[in-house]
Amino acid sequence: MPAVAALTIADGAATPVNRTFAFGGFVGNVAKWFEKTAGVAIGYIKLTDEYREAKSTTGANSRILGYELPTVGTVNGVTARVRVSSAQVRLNFAQDATDQEKKDLVAYVINHLSNATVRPAVWGQEPFY
Repeated sequence: MPAVAALTIADGAATPVNRTFAFGGFVGNVAKWFEKTAGVAIGYIKLTDEYREAKSTTGANSRILGYELPTVGTVNGVTARVRVSSAQVRLNFAQDATDQEKKDLVAYVINHLSNATVRPAVWGQEPFY
């Protein structure tokens, strides 16, 4: 079982900047991390990691990774959250999945999102045709 620690993850800038996410505790079995350069809590970037054990012998063990990227601005002279972009990745592993099967699924997710055709389609919010 991995110990909680700060996470360093690069952003999506043309010249990526490493961002440090400080561990923020647990809410039930959900671990939370925050990147706090916004200076105000409503602007913190949040990562979450939840493990859900299978509820039946035929069910899957799940890992749910969450991402929340708020944008802060001034509204009527007050600092406020003006919008939030978010994502959730859910990995479902058969209880008897091998380590290699798990590694392959994770690699497919990472590499799919890194694909030179997929990335601009996602950024541009354009459907495939």
